[in-house]
Amino acid sequence: MIKNFLKKHWWRYLIGVTFLITVDVIQIFIPKQIGSIIDAVGLAVPDMLYVNSLIFRILMLAVGLAIGRIFWRITINGTARLFEFQLLNNMFQHIIHLDQDFFDKWRTGDLMTRFTSDVYLLRRLMGNSIIMIVDAVFMTSLTIIAMGSFVDWKLTLIAIIPLPSIAVISLIFGRMIQRRAMDLQKKTSELSNITEEDIAGIDVIKLYANHEVMEKIFANKAKEYYNSFIKLIRVAGLMYPLAMLVGQLSTIIIFNIGGPMVINNQITLGDFIMTHQYIGMLVWPMIAFGDFVNLLARAKASLKRVNEVLNQPNSVVEPPYEVYDFQGKYEIKNLSFSYPGTKREVLKRVNMKIEPGEMVAFVGKIGSGKSTLAKLLVKMYPVERGTIFLDGKDINDINGRFIRENVSYVPQESFLFSMTVRENIAFSDEKLEPYAEEYAQLAHVHEDITNLEKAYETVVGVRGATLSGGQRQRVTIARALAKNSKMIILDDCLSAVDTETEEEIIKTLRSETEGKTIVVISHRLKAVKDADKIFVFDDGKIVEEGNHDELIVKEGIYYSMYIKQLIEKKVED
Repeated sequence: MIKNFLKKHWWRYLIGVTFLITVDVIQIFIPKQIGSIIDAVGLAVPDMLYVNSLIFRILMLAVGLAIGRIFWRITINGTARLFEFQLLNNMFQHIIHLDQDFFDKWRTGDLMTRFTSDVYLLRRLMGNSIIMIVDAVFMTSLTIIAMGSFVDWKLTLIAIIPLPSIAVISLIFGRMIQRRAMDLQKKTSELSNITEEDIAGIDVIKLYANHEVMEKIFANKAKEYYNSFIKLIRVAGLMYPLAMLVGQLSTIIIFNIGGPMVINNQITLGDFIMTHQYIGMLVWPMIAFGDFVNLLARAKASLKRVNEVLNQPNSVVEPPYEVYDFQGKYEIKNLSFSYPGTKREVLKRVNMKIEPGEMVAFVGKIGSGKSTLAKLLVKMYPVERGTIFLDGKDINDINGRFIRENVSYVPQESFLFSMTVRENIAFSDEKLEPYAEEYAQLAHVHEDITNLEKAYETVVGVRGATLSGGQRQRVTIARALAKNSKMIILDDCLSAVDTETEEEIIKTLRSETEGKTIVVISHRLKAVKDADKIFVFDDGKIVEEGNHDELIVKEGIYYSMYIKQLIEKKVED
């Protein structure tokens, strides 16, 4: 990742480093000009014309510094931002194409931390660390050469003796910083997770009046994050004062050795001031080296966490994307299925046929495997070869994206984006926005939308929070209809509306989508009694199948469920 980026954009860094080195060179000459001014002013008859020329040189050097700093910031920091931009895009493009198993296992807060904190540290590695290491190498070398050449080599070599110990201090503390940085990133992820979950589940917290418990859990995670950060600060905070102390030791050497040299006329007062300024200039590169070690240690931990995301494989191995005349004919043969990483069989030896243009219903108890099978029909999880066939082809030989382009799947959870109602309905293709009303009418939600303050231009808020549960469900159905697929799967997506409305919506869908295959998963048998086929699930198996009349005659599980719901309805009435 980093290596490939550097191969492609090395020239950007070359330009930036050139300007950075130019700035370092310019800085070397400023103390010399100041020392010359002090010596010139100290003469019995100061040459003010010469002094003014030196001041003018300093001004020109300052202008050169400003220009150089502008350009190295644009090139180096700009390239680091480009790296950040490309990395974020690569991470998002990678995870958005991963299968459902990835999102079942990874927590949202953890992913958000990797997209923010970890990417931020890597961006600093690609920007700030370049500046630090160049300054540490070139500024140090140039300053030492300038001190020895312009003043005195003996004084220079004695004065810089304490400075290398800053690098030693940095290396020792760097390992400690890396361990604490990794722990901090872990605590940051945990805090992000609990924050995201609490905000997403705020309705449950309020309904159960469970504020104190959640506040305690959050406070504990926040405390762990705080303690982890303090541990890191203690180490980093100790490193910098030690580095400054070493710098002060060099200053003491300058005064103790350089002072008598001035008195004995071995060097001038201007040379002494120049040397003191050069020592001050050397402290920053040494500290920069420490910062570099610190940043490198933290960035290594972040790089590992980012690579964990980028290296996540798809559990579903996709064949090349190929287009064919999709019909929606499914044949399932002796299918058994367990979710990745688990051993419990959710589906057991399921056999089924779905013909194009049929309306098929899946009914049964909660957890009997209905929704799992629906997800397998659109290839959300991997299955064994020879178990699911679509249009005569093994589903493993068909690209999942092609399947989902031709199947409109409405899941149980009605998720809407923070867009307008119109944009949500036309989510599959913005060209469908003018026809949003048409699909809303088919989903029996048009009247509800027109009663909103801005009708179809109403922004629904996070996850559709401004709409009721029933409205959200019907908008998601309108979104699926707008896709105009040959097959529609409704996965218990009308639970928030009454039985009569659900039955009316399904009837409308069947009449208005003639020739399309419709799979309906519902607990309300009255809503699906007109289906061509009804499959009754129990403990992962299909225990009964047939149309409504055939199943009633059998007087089995379906019959018992249907009679029970009729009695419940009469009691309600």
